[in-house]
Amino acid sequence: VGVLGLVAGQIAQEYNRPTILLTEETEAVKSSEEPLLARGSARSFGQIDLYQLVKHQEHLLHRFGGHPFAAGLSLPVENIPIFTDAINQLLGQTLGTTVNQTSTIEVDLIVTVSELGRDLFQELKLLEPCGMGNPVPKLLVQNCWFSNVWHRNQKDLNGKKVQYIKTDFEIWDESGEEGFPGVWWGHYKDEIPEEICDALVELDFNAYKKRYEVRLIAVQPSLQNTQVKTSNLVDWIWDWRNTQRIGNLEEIKINSQKDFILLKECPTSWNDLRIWFRRAINQQKKLAIAYSQPPIVPPTDIWQQLLGIAKYLSRTAKPVTRYQLLKKLGIGDTTLKLGFQVLQYLCFNVKYKDQAFYITQNKIKNQKSETQSQIIGKFLAAISEEQFRQKYFCEVPLKTIEAIAAQTILEDTTISIPF
Repeated sequence: VGVLGLVAGQIAQEYNRPTILLTEETEAVKSSEEPLLARGSARSFGQIDLYQLVKHQEHLLHRFGGHPFAAGLSLPVENIPIFTDAINQLLGQTLGTTVNQTSTIEVDLIVTVSELGRDLFQELKLLEPCGMGNPVPKLLVQNCWFSNVWHRNQKDLNGKKVQYIKTDFEIWDESGEEGFPGVWWGHYKDEIPEEICDALVELDFNAYKKRYEVRLIAVQPSLQNTQVKTSNLVDWIWDWRNTQRIGNLEEIKINSQKDFILLKECPTSWNDLRIWFRRAINQQKKLAIAYSQPPIVPPTDIWQQLLGIAKYLSRTAKPVTRYQLLKKLGIGDTTLKLGFQVLQYLCFNVKYKDQAFYITQNKIKNQKSETQSQIIGKFLAAISEEQFRQKYFCEVPLKTIEAIAAQTILEDTTISIPF
């Protein structure tokens, strides 16, 4: 039944229809008290509530359970024909008369062949975990063609061929001077068009061949009768990163405060950016991302700076605010917290009172098992990680930022884009 679920998911994706796969019990495993049963799995497609479809036929089932995207069920074999007719009729009523009029391709990102590879793969991995409700990102490559197309039967662990086909190919477009490898599971080479076309793919890493490759999902000779539906169009983000605009940001902010929201602090996580996405949507404003990468300071210098600040504050009994520390050291809250842990290991007391930190030093020797170099090393590693993340968010393509913004909108389904 577990394998049936995987196959049902592939068929649902291939034919753009909810899919139910069943396997019948044999007489050998059948209980004498119960009728012969069929057991299986179901997978949905698009926004169709599969659970409700199956629930309407509950009187025909032995048992079932699941959620809108997937379900498991069992029913008497004799009920399969009437169950099939009933659920297909209800599905037809749910979809209406438009089901076969125009094919619709839902994509998360439109890319070129030259953009496929390690960098894009790493960016898409930030969207994980993927699964029901958060499917693997689908990429559309337009005006592409295929070369070195060939297929073969797959082999089992013993080297024997099995009746399952995989087609290998290279996908090309005008963006680069070389193709990109890919596979199409369950399809023959004759199904790949020879003319220029549009391909829907998923980007993956083949651990066996140690290479990045695409999995072909669908291919269309042209877009004349096809609607390309992006997950959510994001045209409200302005990319001002690392530009000369930075020197005039305050003036721009004052003169155009009603038009957009300005983000000047470099984020270190997608959650940081999602807060700004939601703020822009809620306020119905554009979002201008206008940060630059902060100067790279060696982590050991930052540690020495923090240690010097701690000694000074301990000697003078002066307070320091969180903002002052973050600004002076150029680090974030999580890294600062690790820095406090190092100070406590070195016999400093860090207390928070009246919205400020007070740091004092005692002479009791720390008895923890970690060595001084180990705990300082964790702090230094955290600084390096934060600097790497800042560099990443200063260089990540705008397309990726827009894709994350679109995903944020999907998660907040009650929010609409007013512009």
